[in-house]
Amino acid sequence: MHPTERIPTGQISKEQPIRGWLIVYLVVLAGLAAHGLELTIASLIIAADPSLVGLASFVPAPALVFYVTSNALLILYTIYLFVLMLRRKRSAIAHNVVFNALSVAFLLAWHVFHMKSTLGVAIDTIPNIVMAAYILTSKRVERTFRR
Repeated sequence: MHPTERIPTGQISKEQPIRGWLIVYLVVLAGLAAHGLELTIASLIIAADPSLVGLASFVPAPALVFYVTSNALLILYTIYLFVLMLRRKRSAIAHNVVFNALSVAFLLAWHVFHMKSTLGVAIDTIPNIVMAAYILTSKRVERTFRR
């Protein structure tokens, strides 16, 4: 059904509603984006004045630029994912898998730049792995994203 088409009175839309665990997925996805934005802002504030958190210096500028840029990319990609999912696009499934893989890759890169601890990487990869598994195995996801 085209978004501008109307459903005649008395007929039911064939589109699957976004509900159940898919709603939980969307809430977690939004939470991860908000968390990324908060961490990005905090890293810029700390880089400007490390003494605010009791440091004499912060990470090297190239590492900070990579961190801020990669977080911004993830936030923008999250917005794109929401657009795809709200339009019920089938491509949302593949894009969500790519997003979660990219998130894990960035976590590992941040670890290499000494911006993330080993334990932090281990903990922070769990949501992305679970989310990718859900997107790939859920029948609701498959029924919902059909366009």
